[in-house]
Amino acid sequence: MFDLRSVSLAVGEQHREQLAVTLDPFTVAGEPYQAEPATVPVAFAATRLRRGWVFDEELHASVHGACHRCLGEAVVEIDVDVQEFHALHPDPGSEEEMTCEYLRDDALDTDRMAADAVILAMPVRVLCKEDCRGLCATCGADLNAGPCGCR
Repeated sequence: MFDLRSVSLAVGEQHREQLAVTLDPFTVAGEPYQAEPATVPVAFAATRLRRGWVFDEELHASVHGACHRCLGEAVVEIDVDVQEFHALHPDPGSEEEMTCEYLRDDALDTDRMAADAVILAMPVRVLCKEDCRGLCATCGADLNAGPCGCR
């Protein structure tokens, strides 16, 4: 959590610092994944605007889980650069689009902001290697280890 009350910024000023965020395990396409290590460094910035705030996070995470083809261990390297805007006084009816869901009572949930960005950056198909051959549809053998002998 980052407390906005901990910085005193005038309009146009920016606060930058290195933070450590924790990425909780998550599920994609029914498979569990987790960042290793679970705590990663984040380059964080908060910029004060006349009408609100802009929050930036930049991070790198190694996400471990199952390959979608062979169910073996897969590692996905994710680079995230996410930005959120929060209007101080949004127009009626536009509150959802103009406010940051990670900000509550001057506390920004930097962990959740980073975790959601990592999940959104995950590939549609997670593979252990680009040319993964998967499992035999008949006997279930790992075809990466060689032919299974099925017809």
